[in-house]
Amino acid sequence: MKQPLAAVLLTLWFTTMACVPSMPKASQPPTSTPRPLPVTPTEYVPTPLPITPTYEGCAYVWASQDMPELSRKLNASLQNISMDVSGLAYAYGEDCVYGDGHSTFSALETDFRVGVKVSNAKDEDALGNWIAKVMTVILEIPPDQLQGPHAGRVDFDFKQPDPAEVFVTVPIDKYRLQASGLRGAALFRLFYNNP
Repeated sequence: MKQPLAAVLLTLWFTTMACVPSMPKASQPPTSTPRPLPVTPTEYVPTPLPITPTYEGCAYVWASQDMPELSRKLNASLQNISMDVSGLAYAYGEDCVYGDGHSTFSALETDFRVGVKVSNAKDEDALGNWIAKVMTVILEIPPDQLQGPHAGRVDFDFKQPDPAEVFVTVPIDKYRLQASGLRGAALFRLFYNNP
């Protein structure tokens, strides 16, 4: 069987090509733009933001403030009853004290101190009647002259010539609610806590 010459040559060529090692491809010439260098990590330094304080805190402490104008009016009214009684008024509340030392005051109530000279600090009838007289004056004070949202109190200091004293605290709300119609010893005993 005779094969054409072209087929023999083609077979020979394929066989030769299979036995010839392949030639490596030529590398590409470098381009004109250089490759970027690897990035080395650097330490991050944050940019500080400006701090503008919008609130400066404060510490609250109990405090009181004299009320000289109301004290003058109260004292004048009490002296109309008797020269043996005197009083003063003050606002009781909180100071909001700031770091720089300044403070602002907020009143919770208006309180009163009343001193009464008596001949006998053990006469409960007389002391109760003094409480009734003074509380009448206190309750007549117009609300716009008082400070704070709460009703305050009246601290009585009954003094007699020899060194004897009796202290009685009368909460104004309790007086309004429970003392209606009471006088003398009954009124005194409602508020006096015998030590």
